[in-house]
Parts: sequence; C-alpha cells; structure tokens
Amino acid sequence: MSFFKIFRRLAAASAAACVLFLCTGCNIPMLEKDGDGSGYLFTTSLIGNPKSLDPQSATDASSKTIIRNLYEGLLEMDDTGTPQLAAASSYTVSPDGLIYTFLLRKDRYWFYDKNGNDTVDDGETWLVTASDYAYAFQRIFDPQTQSPYAETFSCLHNAEAVQNGTLVPSEIGVRAVSDDQLQFTLDQPNAQFLAMLTTTAAMPCNEEFFLQTKGSYGLEQNAVASCGAFYMRLWFYDPYGSDNLIYMRQNAANAEARRTYPTNLTFHIRNGQQALDEDFSSGESDVLLTSVYPAAYVDSKDYTVTSERDTTLGLIFNPDEKEYANDAIRTALSMGIDRSKIGLTSNGDLLSASAIVPPTVYCNGTSYRDAVPETDLTPAYDEPAAIAMLQKGMQQLGIASLNSTKILTCASLMDCDHLHDIIQNWQEIFGFYIGIDEVTESEYWDKIENKNYTIAVYGVTGTEASPDAVLAQFATDCNRFRYSSAKVDQLLSSLRSCADTATFFQLCRTAEQTILDEAQFLPIFYKNQYLVTQTSNTDLHYDAFSGAIDFRNAKHFE
Repeated sequence: MSFFKIFRRLAAASAAACVLFLCTGCNIPMLEKDGDGSGYLFTTSLIGNPKSLDPQSATDASSKTIIRNLYEGLLEMDDTGTPQLAAASSYTVSPDGLIYTFLLRKDRYWFYDKNGNDTVDDGETWLVTASDYAYAFQRIFDPQTQSPYAETFSCLHNAEAVQNGTLVPSEIGVRAVSDDQLQFTLDQPNAQFLAMLTTTAAMPCNEEFFLQTKGSYGLEQNAVASCGAFYMRLWFYDPYGSDNLIYMRQNAANAEARRTYPTNLTFHIRNGQQALDEDFSSGESDVLLTSVYPAAYVDSKDYTVTSERDTTLGLIFNPDEKEYANDAIRTALSMGIDRSKIGLTSNGDLLSASAIVPPTVYCNGTSYRDAVPETDLTPAYDEPAAIAMLQKGMQQLGIASLNSTKILTCASLMDCDHLHDIIQNWQEIFGFYIGIDEVTESEYWDKIENKNYTIAVYGVTGTEASPDAVLAQFATDCNRFRYSSAKVDQLLSSLRSCADTATFFQLCRTAEQTILDEAQFLPIFYKNQYLVTQTSNTDLHYDAFSGAIDFRNAKHFE
C-alpha cells in the first residue's frame, strides 16, 4: 500500500477525533452531523510546489489554491461575477466613487498553532482587524515585497507617489479608522474596485506576525498564519522526493462564525498533468483539473464533470516571417475561416470564437459577451473578400503564392484534429497547403520562445474572470508571442480609471476591436477547462482563471 493511501486512511480515521479535540479546546461545538456531507478529508493534487503563500506576492495556481483556503478577504466573488460580503459585514461608497468604507465582522480570527498540538490555546488566536488589511496594501506598494499587484491597485490615492518613492508605503490610500472600520481612498473612480478586492492579493496580513517570520513569510510551514477556514498543519517538499504534500486542518477559531464542511485537506504536490490524471484514476485524489476533454468520465454516472470556457485559442504568426508579417495576408486568413463549421465534432469542448474575451467573463454581475456581442467585432466569413485581400498582400510583397507551412500546436492546448476544419477551408479558398506540427508541451514553448514557427495555436486567458484581465495578456511584454501596441497599452491603462461598468465595457470593446483589427491574433475557439469529481462529492468551487479550488463548502456523501 502506498504512503498516501496509508496516510489518507489514518488521517480519515483520526479526523473526527482531531476536530472534536480542536473544538473542545476552544469551546466550539462539533460540526459533523449525519447526512449533511461534512467531516470528510478531501484530497487533491497540485502541479508544482506553491511558490509562496504570501497573498501579496503569489501568482501561481498552486499557491492561490492554498491561499484561498488559508485566508478570507473582505469580499468574495459569486458564480455570477458579483462581489459578495465575506470578512466584511457591510460597506458604503461615497457619491463621487472615491471613498470605500468597510465594516469588518468581529468574529474572524487569526490562528497560529504555536505549540503544534492542534488545539486552540491561549495566545494562539487574535482578532482580524482593519490594520491587517491596511498593512497588506502597504506591503503591495513596498518595493521590498516586489508585489506584482501594485499596478492592479494603482487607482488608490498616492499610488503613483509611493511607487516613484516620493511617499512611503504607509501613505497609500488605505487606512484603519478603527479596529473594525477600514477606508480606501481612490484618486479616480474604478468600476472594478470591488471585484479587485475579491482577489488573493487583497487578503489581510498581520504586521506583527509578518515581522516575526524574519523574511520567510509564506515560504515555509512555520511562517504562515490562518485567518480563513483551514490552517497549515504540514508542508513537506523535497524537490528530489516523491511524497511531497500539504496537509491542512479545519480552523476551529473561525468554524463557529462561518461553517466549513471538510475537516481536513491533503494536497499532493506533483510535477505534471499526467501525475494528476493518475492520482485521480487510482483514487488517490478526489478532484481532477484538466484542460483535456475527460471522455472517460463524461458519460459515467459515478462522476460529475463541470466545465468553464476560460480560454480563447487563436492563431499567432512569427513576426520574422515576412509573408505573415503582412497585415493584408493575416487579415485574409481571418476572413477565410468559416467559424460556423469548426469545432462541431468536439463534444462541446471547443466553441467557435470570433473574439478574444471568452464567454464566462463577467463584470459586476453582467456578462461581458452579452454586453459586447462578438458578432459586432469580427468580419463575417467572406470568400471573395478574403481572396482579394490575399492577392493584395502578395502584390505588396511581390510574390505569386504563399509557401506551404505548418501550424504549431500541442495536445494540452486542443485536439489537433479540429484544426483540419480550418486548414481545409484555407486550401479550398486559397489553394495552398498548411499542415500541423504537433509537439510536446515543452517543445511547444521552446519553439514559441525561439520563434521557431510560422503559425501557432496560442491560448489566452486571464488571471481573474474579468475582461481587462484577459485583454491585459496583450499588453507590451506581457505575452510570449511578442505582441506590442501603444494604442492597446493606452486603452488598457485607461481601464483603471473607469467610473462605471458601461464605460468600462466600452473601453474593453475598443481594445478588443483594436487587437482583432491588427490580425496578429486570430481567434478560432473558446476552450473548456474541466473539474471532475466523484458524484459523492459536491459544492467544490473552482475558479478556472486563477486556478484556485475553494474547499470550504465541499461535501462528501456516501
């Protein structure tokens, strides 16, 4: 029997006793109850060791999954893209949209198991206060943190002066009015500000605990305190070993204020997707995350498969290839894609795409694709116009035909068979041959990095489920296919000062249209990401954009 199977059985057997012991130690009632799905030890697998459990620094999916279960922010996002109250009990916004005032709940606690005995003892808990949030934002703007989120929150008062060193981080526009009252002051209104406060970067940081870690905050087991549903019990990682894991237990200090259903969480730390697939198929993991259509599980009554279209697959072109550096030729190829006939045999995995922002993106409860229909952005399929545009491009280059080439792709992006619909269309219209160069994922990125391709399939998604986060992938130096546009950069910058959602959507539309008009990225498919669980497991929340899994409400029924 493997180490993990032994560990899981022992952990499951002791879970009830541990939780009872935990809750008895802090006088919190037992949470397990017959028939409600609580009390289970959930297990899943992560690709890669979390790089940092510091919310103000973490960017990778493994880190964000652990952070989501360790911490709780002021707000959280619901399934409609609408911010909801979490650690905050209420908030108000000034008429000019510049001052946000939050009242904090008085029943959220930090917990650090100093003596490691798995009970909440005296001196191991302390109240989460407004100062913890203020300090978190000071850290975002502190140069020593090197936080990637300073630009995200550049709408805050004094952000520019703090970033250029004129003012110190403590003068950023976030202050604790009292222990339970927090105030944000903005230099300009921002329609996305509440949504920004639902991200992991906006989670609190206790200054005293941070300073005690002496530079190791979020980097090791003993340098992490919890203010959320679970606390860190074990974080073991040996880059040369195989039994790497993170083990978390229910945080009894917060269990009465906000119910958490699982008693324990175990995370295997793996090196790649194949290991995740094997863990799930062998029963080592309760959850499978995959971008590949999970055919083995879709039609089984024993599994539940949910999907989210978070990625737009498009064609990119090597800027050093003169034929495809020509605007007219790229535009011709775009006009020569009959999107009504592609992806029809993909079992719903692929949906033909005419725009960049995928359909699961929301802003303040409004679907972006409903507000900005993709049919308004991309020219309709037009064979004569496409042929004329191709001839124009070839005349500009002084060539009589295009050389045959191949489209670079890999299996983790899509089932390559579905590219044939596009290739066949082009062959019929333009009369030139294009093949497929399917390589491994590592070979794919090596070829992209070294510009060893002519045409390639490329996936675009956002770090959060917002249109600006998706479009931000086209900012200069933010993509790996060397796209750059001063106009797009300016539009993306202006998104940070939109006072209302309508204006925000309009600016996003203009940025999206600009990128499409340049035809350096030709959208072809919206691609699903999948969450697979046994039917006995319910209510796991997965954010395909950040890659984080939230287990707080997860339930298991025998």
